Amino acid sequence: MSPLLETRPIRRRTALAGLSAGAVAGLAACSNAGDGKNGGRASGKGGAQSPSTSPEPSAEWTSADASLLETVDVTLNPEAEGKTVTTPRFPKARNLTQATEVVRNRLLREAHWGDIEKVEIKATILAAAQDVVGVAVVGSLGDEADVPCSIWYDARKKQSFAPAALIEAAKWGEFAKAVHDAAGKAKLDASAVDKALIDKSAPYGNGPAMAFNPEGTLVLAFRTGAAGEAPARLVVDAEPFLSDLGKLAKDASAKPAKFTGEPSEELEHFTPKRHVAKPIDSPNRPSDGSEAASPAASDGGQSDGAEGEGASTEVPSPTPGGAVRPTTAIGYDVFLEHCVALTYDDGPGARTPELLDVYKKAKAATTFFEMGNSIKEHRKTTLMVAAAGFELGNHSVTHPDLKRKSRERVEKEVNENSDLLAETTGFEPLLFRPPYGSHNETVDEIVASRGMAIVQWDVDTLDWKTKDTAKTIEAAVEGANAYAEPIALMHDIHDSTVDAAEQILSQVNDAGYIPVTVSELTLNTGGLEAGHAYCSGTGKKQNGFNCKG
Repeated sequence: MSPLLETRPIRRRTALAGLSAGAVAGLAACSNAGDGKNGGRASGKGGAQSPSTSPEPSAEWTSADASLLETVDVTLNPEAEGKTVTTPRFPKARNLTQATEVVRNRLLREAHWGDIEKVEIKATILAAAQDVVGVAVVGSLGDEADVPCSIWYDARKKQSFAPAALIEAAKWGEFAKAVHDAAGKAKLDASAVDKALIDKSAPYGNGPAMAFNPEGTLVLAFRTGAAGEAPARLVVDAEPFLSDLGKLAKDASAKPAKFTGEPSEELEHFTPKRHVAKPIDSPNRPSDGSEAASPAASDGGQSDGAEGEGASTEVPSPTPGGAVRPTTAIGYDVFLEHCVALTYDDGPGARTPELLDVYKKAKAATTFFEMGNSIKEHRKTTLMVAAAGFELGNHSVTHPDLKRKSRERVEKEVNENSDLLAETTGFEPLLFRPPYGSHNETVDEIVASRGMAIVQWDVDTLDWKTKDTAKTIEAAVEGANAYAEPIALMHDIHDSTVDAAEQILSQVNDAGYIPVTVSELTLNTGGLEAGHAYCSGTGKKQNGFNCKG
């Protein structure tokens, strides 16, 4: 499992980083950066600018009107004390909605893992145009941690990317040097900046959020502790290093336009594999741009990988200050990291809070498919699940075999439970698991009308049948090892299943697997489409009605 972020002692936060430059630790420009004490600005009221310096470039990111995208905001139920959380959904860009909620939930889990009660998460639209959308999601975790995150959506590929995708892989080394030099001029720890630059983008690592200022210059925003004790921003002239996506993002930042969901062209990001995918198959893999690749590969597209003549089958590793661009995936790249989605149905149950504590101790993630009758009995637990950053899906109200029910009954089961989850948590679910895995075209149509994908499983622990802790542990761990990108089915209403959780997480961790949510498992290989059914991660070719993908 990837090492987890450590909590660092830091100074008290003064502003919400990422939406404001008020908490900036240092700026770097092409001009003289000053003496580092006042950033090169004249001191005193009405003081004149020194004739030997130029005005500092803005560290503010651009913003675009949300009406250009017809976004719909979702807000965590304020009954979750101490947490103020609002993020947008994008009706015409489902993968971007999925990415935004993956980032939001990770921020909530970090707060949960760290016993941080005061949380504020906000989002803003950075840029919008026909082919690209930029989103900033900024978390303020307690009084000590600012976490700016940025997501860039390429409508041509229907795919969201980490900010590293703004830079062409072949130009990463030059870009890294420019960032290093800017850090030095800004009196930041350049070595720490070098390390953060190749880390996973926040909130999964210390990698900076990236977006453009009104002048079209790139602004990098680092989370608290990544480049020093305070949140920090760097302004870097990245024009010579921008990828195709980066150029589109820059233009859309300067001149926002309406996003229709209909791109100027369609480009392939990824094709699911029939075989067990190798790291070289990843469309988001680290790269220095030297491999035999399709034109799209330089900004996070899929390459021919090992199939190209003379192409390397090895994925290069990024190094601080080096020429290898880090992953363009948001969160986990399932081709480079072994991930498993452990999921729970039928709850919440009386012992679901205990299960949350087990996952908290392990700093792990999971997805709950909750049933309406159970939610009504344990409403506070459902809100607890959402506020802690775990993923929630719809599992009907009463657990009938929907394939055998009338259209009216299916609508009632699906719609009432989505409404109940939205009322309880503030978040309408994006995922649906049909009871018994049973569905037909009518069910699919109704589920799609509520914007939900159908999530099945390929690892059935049979915990509902055996009610045996040891057998549940064995089935979950063996299933995780036997399948690629597995989704495991369990039920948090059974004592034996709750008792099994600690050992499952321990053994999965020992085997090198990372427990993730269903949305994390699928995000970077196209994500989940409304009304489609999936039995595993989207990196695999899935056949058959129950798992057509």
